[in-house]
Amino acid sequence: MDQRVIKTKQALTTALFSLLQTQTIDTITVTALCRTAKINRRTFYIHYDHVSDIFEDYQLQLADQVANSLAGERHNLNNLVQTFDKILMANFDGFKYLCLNRQQHHLVEDLQQMLFETLCDTLLTSQAAPTDSLILSALASGLINTYVYWFSHDDQITYDALTETNQQLVKTQVALLTK
Repeated sequence: MDQRVIKTKQALTTALFSLLQTQTIDTITVTALCRTAKINRRTFYIHYDHVSDIFEDYQLQLADQVANSLAGERHNLNNLVQTFDKILMANFDGFKYLCLNRQQHHLVEDLQQMLFETLCDTLLTSQAAPTDSLILSALASGLINTYVYWFSHDDQITYDALTETNQQLVKTQVALLTK
């Protein structure tokens, strides 16, 4: 992909997460987004039709990075947690706001669904037991919910404790999958 396109999309994503700290995604205008990203509206419309398309693009990038972290090594679970942390922490303030603001909860649910689908696509085989999907559903929602909880209790739980706990949870739940 052209470096200018990458830079423009990153600027729009950063601007979106910045604006999400004070507004819901439904109330963010293209004008405000472009002003924050320091790009013109015409450039926005070259890449996207709606503000929400930026969040969808972010989810796709997240899904690709999670899938790539698991590619080739089914049990490289530390890499999964590290990748997930890296991606989410790149937009720390915006993601924290999403997790703490009830009006943004549907976006958090969208992230959970994306993570669940990516885990299923990456970890499950055609011979997987029906309960394996249930396990991965619990893993995806649990992983996202650890961040939601941590953001609400960051004075009680360190980031290192969060990461270590997530690694243990992922290992434990993936161990439940049928072989």
